[in-house]
Amino acid sequence: MHCGMPLPFKAISPRAATAVRINIPTVSHIPHATKDDDAIADAQLASAAEAFMPDVWPDFSKMKVDPDIEENFFNRKKAYKMITGHLKQKPKVSLLLLGPKNSGKSELIKILKEQEGPGMLHMDLGMHDTSSPALMAQQLHKQARKLPEVVGMQFLSALASQLGPVSKLYALFNSESDNTAILEAAVPGEKLVNAFMADVFPPYTATNLTAIIDAYNTILNNLPPGQTKPVIVIDEANALQLWESKDSVALKQFLEFLKRSCKQYHTAHVILASSEFFMISWLQKQGYDANSRDDQVLGDLTSAEAFVYLCGGKVLNRWGTEEDWPGLIAQSAETLGLGVTPEDWKKVWSVCGGNIHLLKVCVGYAKQCNSWEKGVAKTLSKPQMEVAEGLKRPELIPPPVGSDCPRIWEANHYKAVLRLIAANPYHAVRQEDAEAALKDVGIPENVTAAQVLLSMVEYNVLSLRPYSEMAEDIPREAFFEEEWGLEEGGNVVTMPSPAHLAAALLLETKFQKQDEAKHYRASGEPANS
Repeated sequence: MHCGMPLPFKAISPRAATAVRINIPTVSHIPHATKDDDAIADAQLASAAEAFMPDVWPDFSKMKVDPDIEENFFNRKKAYKMITGHLKQKPKVSLLLLGPKNSGKSELIKILKEQEGPGMLHMDLGMHDTSSPALMAQQLHKQARKLPEVVGMQFLSALASQLGPVSKLYALFNSESDNTAILEAAVPGEKLVNAFMADVFPPYTATNLTAIIDAYNTILNNLPPGQTKPVIVIDEANALQLWESKDSVALKQFLEFLKRSCKQYHTAHVILASSEFFMISWLQKQGYDANSRDDQVLGDLTSAEAFVYLCGGKVLNRWGTEEDWPGLIAQSAETLGLGVTPEDWKKVWSVCGGNIHLLKVCVGYAKQCNSWEKGVAKTLSKPQMEVAEGLKRPELIPPPVGSDCPRIWEANHYKAVLRLIAANPYHAVRQEDAEAALKDVGIPENVTAAQVLLSMVEYNVLSLRPYSEMAEDIPREAFFEEEWGLEEGGNVVTMPSPAHLAAALLLETKFQKQDEAKHYRASGEPANS
């Protein structure tokens, strides 16, 4: 595979200039809280000094290869503790688990699934086709086979008596033959599960969403007090948008089932996971209102965490115990041979930030190209092209899957918000400030600045993040400000990933030079050399 070369940057002047190479600026993802002009300029230049630096640099020559390191779960103690604490309570509100793409949500759910066992009914809509009510019914039918172990033998015995002699369960529990081994097993065996499915979830329910929801309600609504409540997890929940145009009634029915099972009837926990921050407004529009949800964000790693993730060090596991983490660098002899210098780390942080997936990709490219500089450049190349596409040819950006909403933003809207993000000390702009900038650019008739902004979020060129105690990659100060003695919070607008932010910061240097050249042309003054 072709390895990316260090990125060229064309000097901006009134005339075309020869391309010269410069170093990629280092992105500061969590700069210090300050609002003076120098701090904003530093944020735009993305000072490399703000990448975490340990007191003692690792000696990679003494490290051992750990070929499985990429598959291991890293840290996330705080998020794990918050979610398990949520699940220990009586079901009240659904948990909407959001986060930047590839921030580790699915890995966290995998760990939770290992803990909850059969009590977690997990449906990954990214892995399984659930683009219609019938296909969703099939997935619910498969997950229903876990319910006998969740509800336990005592409940199954009571259910058999309630269903009566015509039921398969009744026949098992009241058979004249010796069923002792079946009925005294710690975990319901295959025969009991099959009998349960035949009685409660007969074959026709496997493609009938209404019927299978009714069957679930039959079980959930009859759970005795103190019974362990199942956890229904819908991963990649944004795929439900595929239903919107042709199956709106079924969509509402399914979402109402999830919402009411948790909030109204307290019979099941519900977790909806997605990397699409647009899900907040989408769920709101579907009637899954804020009072029915707890919106939490699994953010990217902080700079200190990202350094340990890449280079190794001590980390607290999900139980709060300190343990050694070998680092991604230890995945092979080749990567250990590359090593990481402080300058290498600054370049990696500048583009990957604390995004777990980007860090994995960057290590792979660096190994492939035998160069951190080339690996970083290759990691940045696609996000850089995506940002450029939004500025040059927004009409070519496809709408999100399942959406029939037309694009109502143009390149000048995107550029205005990009420049705000680049200038902000946190690279996270309060929603109302972004909307004000859009008004200054000009808004099409019959739409609002808020709608234009949400359209950019829906098209995945920007993200709109709520505050979450779970996330530490953007500080609390970015979301809250004090006016007249009252602290007010709000959403912030960010780039979709640290690499997209790096692309925006590179462009900002270009925009500033264009502004300077325009100023000198208008004033007739000679440009600074």
